[in-house]
Formats: sequence, C-alpha cells, structure tokens
Amino acid sequence: MSSIDKEVNYSVVFMGEIITGFDKKKVIANLAHITRLPIEEINNKFFSEQNCRVIIKKTNSLEKARKYHGKFSRAGMAVGIQMDFDDI
Repeated sequence: MSSIDKEVNYSVVFMGEIITGFDKKKVIANLAHITRLPIEEINNKFFSEQNCRVIIKKTNSLEKARKYHGKFSRAGMAVGIQMDFDDI
C-alpha cells in the first residue's frame, strides 16, 4: 500500500513528565484552568500510575496538533506530537 492510500492523523501525547522548572501542583492548577476539569479528575487522568501515556487530542490537522502542544507545554507538561497513519 502506498503513502497515497494513507491518511495522516496526529495525536498530542503526554507521557507523564513535567517540564523542568514547573512543579506538579502548578501544572495541575494550570490544567484545571485550561481544561475546566476538577483537580481530582486531572490527577486521575494525567497523573495516576496506570496512565503513563495519555492522548490529549487526536486531529488530522498538524496546525491544530501544534496549537494543543503549545497550550499544554505552556501549562508545564512535556507533550509530543505523534503521527498516525490510517488506511483510506
């Protein structure tokens, strides 16, 4: 199957790491502000031991993935953008 037969999607992924210079409490407060989720839900979703990889956003737009990457990076989370290929 050629690359023409593939659709590219992007996932913004958090692997459980906090950017140096941020502390966990501040990151959680930042996440509560940008996601409007309760702190307990943020802890369960992003910082529980069973969640070492969390997909924050899936999109077919690299521009949108970069926007989410920037937003969550500024909040103190070490996030990455992963490319996924789906068959058309």
